[in-house]
Amino acid sequence: MNKFVIASIVALATTAATAAEFGVTGTHDVNSNRNSLGVSVGNRYGNVGVTAGFDRTTAGAVDQNRYSLVGSYDVARVGPATVDVRAGVGYLDNSGATDGYVATVGVGTTVPVTKTVSFVADVTRQYGQERVEQYDGNRVSVGLKYKF
Repeated sequence: MNKFVIASIVALATTAATAAEFGVTGTHDVNSNRNSLGVSVGNRYGNVGVTAGFDRTTAGAVDQNRYSLVGSYDVARVGPATVDVRAGVGYLDNSGATDGYVATVGVGTTVPVTKTVSFVADVTRQYGQERVEQYDGNRVSVGLKYKF
C-alpha cells in the first residue's frame, strides 16, 4: 500500500496540468483527541479533484502514519469559496499496533487568498476495518494549498 501511495503522489506531482496543487494541513481527530500534520499533492480536472496525502500523528500511545487518496467534486460556490464533497481511502500505519485500511467521506471548502494560494478546510468521517475501528470518527482539517 505504501508503494502505491508514493507512486500516486509522484504521478500527481509530475502531471503537466496547470491545476496541480501542493498542500500543508493540520488535522484534529475528534474521536481520539489527537492532532496531526500533513502534506498533500493533487490535481484539478474542472470540477473534479484528486489528492494524495500523508499525515503523521505522534501524540498518544501509538505513532501513526496515514496515507490517503481522496477524490472531490465541486458542488457549489458561495462568494469566492468553493464547496465540495469528498470520498477516499486510506491506510493507517500504526507503530507498535495493528495497521489497516479506512474509507472517508466528507465535505470541504476552498477559499482563494491570492491567485496561487488558497485556504482549505474540511470535515470528514472515517470508517476503518475492525482492527483499526478505534480510529473511526470525525476529522477536522485546515491548511493552505499552493496552485502551480
